[in-house]
Amino acid sequence: MENFLLFIMMISIKLSLSEYGKQAQCSYSRYFLNFFNHNERFLLEFEKNNDYITIENLMNYGNALQTHSNVIMIFLYNYINYSKKKFPFTLITVNMYLNNVSDSLNMIAQNEDGEKNDAKKLFEGYKIIHFAVKNQLTIYINRYCENIQFYNCLVSCNPTIGENGYTTTNLININYELKDKILDTFHFIIQKNSYNKFHPKNILFYDIMTQQILSNKNNTIKIDNSQHIKLNLLRFTPLNVKCSNGTRLTIQDIFQYMKYDFNSMDVLPYIKLVISATFRPLAILIRNFLILIQVASSDNFDSVTVWLKRHFIDMGQKIIKHVIKFMTLPPYQYKKTFLRDILGQLVKAIKNYIKKPRLSKIDIEYNNLLLKVLTNIFIENKLYFTSDIVLTNKNITMNNADAIKNQLENIIKKVDIYMNDLEKRSKDFNFIVQNFKIRYFNVSKYKKFIDFKVLDRICNSEARSEIYNASMNDSNNINIGYYEDMKIVEHNLKDLKDEHNENDEDTKNFFQYELTYEPLYMVDYLPYNV
Repeated sequence: MENFLLFIMMISIKLSLSEYGKQAQCSYSRYFLNFFNHNERFLLEFEKNNDYITIENLMNYGNALQTHSNVIMIFLYNYINYSKKKFPFTLITVNMYLNNVSDSLNMIAQNEDGEKNDAKKLFEGYKIIHFAVKNQLTIYINRYCENIQFYNCLVSCNPTIGENGYTTTNLININYELKDKILDTFHFIIQKNSYNKFHPKNILFYDIMTQQILSNKNNTIKIDNSQHIKLNLLRFTPLNVKCSNGTRLTIQDIFQYMKYDFNSMDVLPYIKLVISATFRPLAILIRNFLILIQVASSDNFDSVTVWLKRHFIDMGQKIIKHVIKFMTLPPYQYKKTFLRDILGQLVKAIKNYIKKPRLSKIDIEYNNLLLKVLTNIFIENKLYFTSDIVLTNKNITMNNADAIKNQLENIIKKVDIYMNDLEKRSKDFNFIVQNFKIRYFNVSKYKKFIDFKVLDRICNSEARSEIYNASMNDSNNINIGYYEDMKIVEHNLKDLKDEHNENDEDTKNFFQYELTYEPLYMVDYLPYNV
């Protein structure tokens, strides 16, 4: 009886917290919809009187909006503490805008007719983002908050403006008063001083992605290749997305776009893209090793069997240690079953290689199945990975054995460094994984993520050439030139299944709606640099 009562109490608490989470997100979304409506009145006044449209006024308008930069992070912190089931799309949208990585809300509208009036373009830029944010907030509230009771103390945001009160100075003062009321309500969160962890820089892994960039102005960058930079193997991970010149986009390219992408629908797939790519260097190592021991079981291998097999076995043991270490890192605890399966298959492959003079046909089929599993993982996440690599002459001989062994050892050394770097940064990944409950990594279901319009702009940006050149630098590259006597055979993506998990929790909780107004960074607007 006591156990039953305890069970009922736990269910009640869970339902109560779930209901609180819904009320919180609806109330916070309603507050910011009202907040943007309130600020919109000033935009409309600007439009009525062109004399108001000056650089100074518009920058003051941005400052007025940013009075609530802490408010949105406080809302996110409070929501996440009570509800981690659903990704808070609307709150993330507001957060990405008010706290964007440049700390400035000044965005100019792209103008095809060559208009040079910066003030007018800046005004249009504010309107573009303003209505996009309002659109997402409105659709969410109408669809998900119909029967939800709002917190009245939060949703009220419609101060009276006098006849001559439509000045940006007055707007800033009003918004500070609104902010102070919210801060008084959430003083307990402010005392903890933890809400800043939800800054977009942390969500986008900003520190990791910018540590090699020397300068970044007007969307142009310079990259320093003179020293080891942590996690370059992650940053320059190539995607299964090509530019018209045949080069592949990298995660670094996507980050350059995400910095000023205020559409929360892109944030979740970006996070999944980055975190799933963390396993790719290990997958490459596993793939290369399995291919080599497979070739080492060929008919022409006898002449180097004795000494090279011993080296391959030692390397295999090192790879096992890397996979075990990866499994112990905090962000991947929930994926242990999946990683344990890969580890188990790898251990079996190495044991077969140790015990037998030559791998059997069944052993090779078993190894190829593991390679296909790894390939499917990355295809699901739009990351480039192929299991189809072969030695040019299909044999290991006395002439090429030393070179192949040394190059595999060099890759292992790179992964040694990579794993140490990843361990140091694992807390950054774990914070996002745990707080946003990232459990599944099927990026391919996000059909609109990096569409052809965005792809064209990224591929033709000045930053793109710098990133591509850096990704080809040997210190950043684990894919090109790993075996001088080996070539990559591009696989046919149609032959590999994009396995969609029907129980994917992220799919069930995905914010299902079509945005009627979805401006694109680089296509519709750009940052304005004073």
